Amino acid sequence: MMGAGFKPGYYSDAKPELLELIDPRGLRILDAGCAGGSNGEMMKRRGAREVVGIELSPAAAEQARARLDRVIVGDLATVDLGELAAEPFDALLLIDVIEHLLDPQASLRRLLETLRPGGVVVASIPNVAHVWVLANLLAGRWPQKDSGIFDRTHLRFFARRDMVRLLDSAGLDVLAVHPYFTRYESLRKLSLVLSLYLFRNYFARQFLLLARKPL
Repeated sequence: MMGAGFKPGYYSDAKPELLELIDPRGLRILDAGCAGGSNGEMMKRRGAREVVGIELSPAAAEQARARLDRVIVGDLATVDLGELAAEPFDALLLIDVIEHLLDPQASLRRLLETLRPGGVVVASIPNVAHVWVLANLLAGRWPQKDSGIFDRTHLRFFARRDMVRLLDSAGLDVLAVHPYFTRYESLRKLSLVLSLYLFRNYFARQFLLLARKPL
């Protein structure tokens, strides 16, 4: 979910690793905080029946409209979800959005009302327990960046257990938690080697989570 200062390149790339968690073929998907629509477009190319996006930034939403079936402009905390209630969704995407919400749990609970029983939630959340974060804290600083873990627009911060707890508290069954290192394969492998695999979670930039809404 982008703010008013949306920049075209900001979080506009898709995460192919999401397809390791979900097979979108035939699914009706709600992409909450869809930004420019890249991930939803990827789901459509892999066979999703319909992808509907919600996005705060009008500029980003306009970009997403060229990629998704429908895009609603609004804040996830207050947007009217009633018009989406006619047919429940099979999957809910929360990609790089939860950390931007003032009250993630409340927003998640209201979004889950649009998801059918047995439907899945796929989330991507930055890892505040990353080794670079720890190094900066030890140095007595907290950088302010335009993107990444130190993105100045982040309102909430999560380590792995916090992410699982958030989904658990919403009544979801967490099925998988995968560390996401980098989109560059060579850097990913280097991170794993340097961490000796024992501390790989501290080298994960984000975690990708899969959860299911109980029947």
